[in-house]
Amino acid sequence: MTLDLTLACHDYQWTKPLWDGRVEPEGVNLTAVNYPNPVRFSRMVRNLEFDACEMSMGTYLASRRDADRFPFTAIPVFPFRKFRHAYMYRRSDAGIESPADLAGRRVGIVNWQTTTGIWQRGTLAEHHGLDLTDVTWVNGGAEIIDVDVPDEYDVEYLDHQGNTIGLLEDRIAEGDIDAIFHPVDSDVDNAERLFDDAKAVEQEYYRETGIFPIMHAIVLKDSLLAENPWVVQKLYDAFERAKEIGLSVLDRPRELPLVWADVYRDEQREVMGEDPWEYGLTADNVTAVETLVGYAHDQGIAAERYDVEDLFALETLDTPYYA
Repeated sequence: MTLDLTLACHDYQWTKPLWDGRVEPEGVNLTAVNYPNPVRFSRMVRNLEFDACEMSMGTYLASRRDADRFPFTAIPVFPFRKFRHAYMYRRSDAGIESPADLAGRRVGIVNWQTTTGIWQRGTLAEHHGLDLTDVTWVNGGAEIIDVDVPDEYDVEYLDHQGNTIGLLEDRIAEGDIDAIFHPVDSDVDNAERLFDDAKAVEQEYYRETGIFPIMHAIVLKDSLLAENPWVVQKLYDAFERAKEIGLSVLDRPRELPLVWADVYRDEQREVMGEDPWEYGLTADNVTAVETLVGYAHDQGIAAERYDVEDLFALETLDTPYYA
């Protein structure tokens, strides 16, 4: 018997083989669909529209405070990661020379629970000495799951229903805010990156911590897990095979639309090894998740400092890293 299963996930290079049929999970008839962030997250959170869904880790951690209301559980497949130093922007005329200069300033954020913001705030606090309670956080968007921001944080909520990123960019262009912490590149004339050489800062961060920040995980409906626990292993294996196919293009640099593709590939491997996108509860992945959970708890998003093993459906999963 074949199980019909709907997966909502972006068609990254390392997940595309699940879309085009090059990889088919054993025993599963997979239908892959795509919706932009945060629409995908919201549709899963509010309506459980998909059997499996690529989910923001910030939203997932917020959901763990009420598992009955949000009946889905993650598996240790992390389809999206991103260093976030390069996505912090300062207003060029604000007199901000270092992260410490953000104290006393107004910083725009998409919303409080977005994984990007959790990593950015936590990293600045832990590694750059910024006291997060000294910043006015200007929140431009709605939360997917309501969270109780601790009283010590100063959060100002903008009344806006449209394009949150556009709103924040307008505010920094007008001089109303001093910086914006984005999930995407910013293209505002008077905004520049907080870190002048963000790539060097991110590489040094990785060398010091071993963390390639995890942004998203795959979650499965709890009803699916209860009725078909075997599907965890089949999906994990399929994601792993798809990733291997996707990353194999790095050994064919002529297929990449980059002028110095082989140079960039070699630089990435020198800093981060052969597979920085690894799945499973590897040592580095456990460190990344534990760090994110700590930041999320400090910022009022996670109700507690969850043990990593309690966040993932592992009972029927066997990998080289976790058994």
